[in-house]
Amino acid sequence: MQDDKTVVRIPGASRGEPGTDRTVVFKPELHVRVQDGSGKTLKDYFFSQGFTAGRAQDNAVVLESGEISRHHLEVKKEQGDWWLFDLNSANGVFVHNWRVELKFRLKLPVLVELGHSGIFLNIQAAGRPAPVNVPNSDAAPASGARPEAAAPVTQAATEAARPFLSKEKVRDRLMAKEEAEDAGEYTRMVRTLIREDRVIRSKKYNKWITVLAVLFLVAGGMAVYQRIALSNARTLAIGLFYDIKTLEVSLSRAEITIESSAEVLAQTVKTVAQEKLKVEQERIKAEQAKIAAESLRLAEERKRLQRMKAKYQEYVKEAESLRIRFPSPARYEEELIIRVAREFGESELELPEDFVEEVRRYIKYWQSTPRIGQAMATLEGNGYAPMVLAALEKEGLPLHFIYLPLQESGYDRMAVGPETRFGIAKGAWQLLASTGEDFGLKSGPLAATREYDEQDQRFDFDRATRAGAKYLKLIYGTEAQASGLLVIASYNYGQNRVRDMIRKMPDNPRDRNFWKFIRQYQIPKETYDYVFYIFSAAVIGEDPKYFGFKFAPPLLLKEAPKPG
Repeated sequence: MQDDKTVVRIPGASRGEPGTDRTVVFKPELHVRVQDGSGKTLKDYFFSQGFTAGRAQDNAVVLESGEISRHHLEVKKEQGDWWLFDLNSANGVFVHNWRVELKFRLKLPVLVELGHSGIFLNIQAAGRPAPVNVPNSDAAPASGARPEAAAPVTQAATEAARPFLSKEKVRDRLMAKEEAEDAGEYTRMVRTLIREDRVIRSKKYNKWITVLAVLFLVAGGMAVYQRIALSNARTLAIGLFYDIKTLEVSLSRAEITIESSAEVLAQTVKTVAQEKLKVEQERIKAEQAKIAAESLRLAEERKRLQRMKAKYQEYVKEAESLRIRFPSPARYEEELIIRVAREFGESELELPEDFVEEVRRYIKYWQSTPRIGQAMATLEGNGYAPMVLAALEKEGLPLHFIYLPLQESGYDRMAVGPETRFGIAKGAWQLLASTGEDFGLKSGPLAATREYDEQDQRFDFDRATRAGAKYLKLIYGTEAQASGLLVIASYNYGQNRVRDMIRKMPDNPRDRNFWKFIRQYQIPKETYDYVFYIFSAAVIGEDPKYFGFKFAPPLLLKEAPKPG
């Protein structure tokens, strides 16, 4: 036999001549082993041009099995490649557990199963070192002889020969971290694709993780920035607030002093005019010029105060804008409460946590009684609102003090209070006789009785309002340190212990305010209720309709109603 030729004995080479052999020399290209499910070789074939396999005797490879069709498959060469054709078999042709549809290009070596017969064709390129056995069909195997051992089978062939695997087992083999020793070419290809897909997905996931991490860092940075900005804005606002309070106290005291000086000077002018003293007239002119210059300075300071208040509002808005808040009825009520606290001269950025809820509780009280509606009818019907607002404005006081006589008397100018050891309070502002006289009101002969007296100027609403505003300003600029709620608390007890308690607090607006006052002292319930009744009424007055009332907002009644 030449190196590139193969000599084989073909049994029964010609029809009708059984038992005769003839030797053929050809150049084989395919080596086909017929194997069972265990990998044992049953027969060997060599082909140069291809072959057919099936039960029929005219096939090159004849296979006896009921699972195999008469003409089951064909292998032939086309354009340099070996192709497997399913000859319309009943049970199919399988390569690596995949059923061939019509035709399939073979990549040698390969293991082909015919149906589910358990019979395989191990197809390899010819020339590989392997034992070659050409059985003689006329010779039966010797008794007791064992079938020849199969030549080494490739991993792909071994894997293909394995019985059908379940979906779970296939997945486990493909997804396992370590590749199985018997993994075939197809399995390795799929595992490679899976690894590549994992790499691609991993890159995508890493990209998204990076993006999310960046967004998280940005969000975290924004949160930190927001917290710092909020803290800075709040600190600036609170600092400016107390600067405003200090200036207000200073202005109130200066205005009280200059007003007192003006009154003394007016009395002096009257005396000098009567006595015609030239020297005194010169001194009076100098004092008048001094008072005029001081009044001008105070007017400029008032303008500066308004600019500071506007700046303070900018700081407050900035602090509030950094907080995420959603509109709601509760939020609207809270805004009204904060606004009123601000107008009364209280630090809205330092409200106690339970203050808003406490105000709501007192609002419910007003909603349960007709008292506020009746009082507002009296205020508006008698044209009292413009008088009160004008007096408060003249003294530079918060206009929300208009609600103080609501709690005192319901705006009833003829009201008479109970008898106390300090006397009997009378009029809409419920002033004691001594307090009224301090601010220019003359008491009548019935001052010591619980009776109405036409001669008592406390019953004159206009006079009493101007006196009440002066009294409020005195408290506002001294004990209360420009804290509106401390003014209200002080007004309730007059000369009594509340004012003494306030005087024991530090003499500056930062440490003397209502919030610190109620934390430092257990104030009388009457005074506590008094403050919250007036404050909650002021909140209702900001938007009466919202709270279920029909009267007009009192702060808008700056002009007296015209006679009908």
